[in-house]
Amino acid sequence: MKKLLLVLLGISMSCFLIAQETVKQKEIGLIFNDFNNFGMAFKIGTNKSMWRFNTLMLSGNQMNYKRDSVTDWRNDISFDIRVGKEFRKNIVDNFDFRYGTDLLFRYATSQYVNSAAQKRIIYNFGVNLVFGFDYVINDKIVLGAEMLPSFVYSKGVTVEKRYVNNKLEEIESDISGFNYGLSNTSVLLYVAYRF
Repeated sequence: MKKLLLVLLGISMSCFLIAQETVKQKEIGLIFNDFNNFGMAFKIGTNKSMWRFNTLMLSGNQMNYKRDSVTDWRNDISFDIRVGKEFRKNIVDNFDFRYGTDLLFRYATSQYVNSAAQKRIIYNFGVNLVFGFDYVINDKIVLGAEMLPSFVYSKGVTVEKRYVNNKLEEIESDISGFNYGLSNTSVLLYVAYRF
């Protein structure tokens, strides 16, 4: 009887260990934020949890406005880097729920020139919460969407140059603040290759 009990215990333990087996995997893909900003993501870990590296979210804008003999121009550039950890729960075959957090850093600069010149530089530091879903098309291709409610602290400066009474004046203003919330720009879509 003891031998039978030990055999049954051994079989049940091996089944439990097989059911809890984690599979190592990596993912590389493209991420889209409101279809105006895009970047790349790299994830490494297991089918249960992964380290996330959103290495680049880049957006830019350069515009020239001409009217009569006056030309105005505007140049905007921003990028952010996010590093975090996500955990995955399988809901049904090929469909996973994901949750976790990211630390983020964002840099944004904006220049505007008309009769005056203005330059703004802002640094953002914060945390994103991650709530998302993955749909695994096959063993290699993953489609996903995630919401990223954020808590962000901003610090920066605005420098404005203008002529007052034929004299160039430079006015500098500090920018700082805190924002939080969830908006349509807090939603990311992505397609990834798993290996």
